[in-house]
Amino acid sequence: MIKEKNPNFSTRWVKYDNYEIVKYDNEFYIQPSADSDYEIYNPFDYSKDLLVDFLLIGREARLSYSRSDIYCELLSAEKNFQDMILNFVKKYGLLGDITYAPLNNTFVTEKKVYLQKPYNVQSISLEEYINPFFKSVNNIDFNKTLTQEDLFNLYGNNNPYLELGIDNIYGLAFSKKYSEKIAFIITYARLLYDVFSDTEKYLAEDDLDKKTIYANLVSDFRPFGIGFELDLKDKAILHWNFNSLKQAIELILALNETNDRKEVKICKHCGKPFIAKNLNAEYDTPSCRNVANVYKNRAKNKAD
Repeated sequence: MIKEKNPNFSTRWVKYDNYEIVKYDNEFYIQPSADSDYEIYNPFDYSKDLLVDFLLIGREARLSYSRSDIYCELLSAEKNFQDMILNFVKKYGLLGDITYAPLNNTFVTEKKVYLQKPYNVQSISLEEYINPFFKSVNNIDFNKTLTQEDLFNLYGNNNPYLELGIDNIYGLAFSKKYSEKIAFIITYARLLYDVFSDTEKYLAEDDLDKKTIYANLVSDFRPFGIGFELDLKDKAILHWNFNSLKQAIELILALNETNDRKEVKICKHCGKPFIAKNLNAEYDTPSCRNVANVYKNRAKNKAD
């Protein structure tokens, strides 16, 4: 067993007990069911399972098509991918994509959203930014000052952000009317799997030229800044102020890849991410280990 003590980390996120796949403008989205109830939980309590479950979605997407995002649109219509996404969000909640990218967390009142691009900061209108996340809300004019009725339509009744005691901007991601496009979730899962896979290949590679290629691939992955604070109670706890579940997954992946005693590994035979039971584990199943050994023996015999 890997016996390294887990860091004293905490954060909070929201998940509902039921979600549904909906179709808007011939595109598939996922959102909480109208009669669902929410639960507040600490993603770090399930960090290894959370990371593996998300990377498995990315691996399936990588096996299906190339890097072109257009294929993720096609995958979003397939039942097996819809089921994978549905199972994931039931366990961990939606990604909170709406609050992940904006540089300004007051974009609702500002009527404008600032987004970091590779070489500059882009500004788009609130309506252009928010509409893709609230496809079922079509009676709000975002160009005007929002009324109490508008805010109720956005946030809904009994929004979890009230219990969390956080800024109401994050309540948008917890609204029952909030939805995320399945194709975007698949695209992001595939991106993280590529980062995970390329990092593992870099660490296992001896050829310097190949290591440079893998390093360049991973260098394109640049997560947004994450805030934190020390929570001093019975012991010192590092409390992460994530703006989304996406940020939490990124940090969990980064902590895993920089840990000499990593617990989430990639199978050297099939490429599946798995939770390692010991430091020397290289395969996710005995079957993969046996097949890999057969290939090694064949290669050795052929060389002889």
